[in-house]
Amino acid sequence: GFVNALYVNPGGANRWLTIRLVGVRSNRAGIGARIRVDLETTNGGERSIHAVAGSGGSFGASSLQQEIGLGDATAIRAVEVWWPASDERQRVEGIPLDSVIEIVEGEAGYKLAQ
Repeated sequence: GFVNALYVNPGGANRWLTIRLVGVRSNRAGIGARIRVDLETTNGGERSIHAVAGSGGSFGASSLQQEIGLGDATAIRAVEVWWPASDERQRVEGIPLDSVIEIVEGEAGYKLAQ
């Protein structure tokens, strides 16, 4: 038979950022957009994380939002998105750690999402 089990996931001290891309000239989900996240780290250094917005996988295996682990980051300096259809580079700053944001192609800034 099957045994009931409750697993406790205490999480960790690492930081994160979730980005929802909304294309206007590019495709609506921002598939193919290139993302760069510039960070400040606990040791006083700087680090960049690069990602490419994918198709989301099959059968809902992966969402279309970009979930980026930031490790020991103390601040996000900037997020830059290169949109594939418009060839536009969009830079946003002032983003809080551990947040979900929405970036719309061609619009200045970002929106905090729920």
